[in-house]
Amino acid sequence: MKYSNENLLADDATWTAILEPALCQDPAAIECLARLLLTIKKAIESGAEGVRQASQTLAHGIELMYPYTDAHKAALELYVLSLEGELTPQDEPLNLINAAIGRGKGHAH
Repeated sequence: MKYSNENLLADDATWTAILEPALCQDPAAIECLARLLLTIKKAIESGAEGVRQASQTLAHGIELMYPYTDAHKAALELYVLSLEGELTPQDEPLNLINAAIGRGKGHAH
């Protein structure tokens, strides 16, 4: 299949950058991902309820991926420093996170 690049949310280079390391390590995992993407595509094409299910599935997947990210590793390190009493009050995890969330949502915290 050929797709018009202006209609894509991720181009070939993006997909390759994401998938190439995994393709080298675990082709079965890539096949599972392909099947999931096809399921999501079919759900979207099925109508409003399928769009809602696809959106919730993607949001849930994003949450499940978090423990494997560098952001999670950094947050855990910050948390441990907090437990050890090594942080100033302004650097405590909740203070930093809530301030960033406030800025991200466009209001001061």
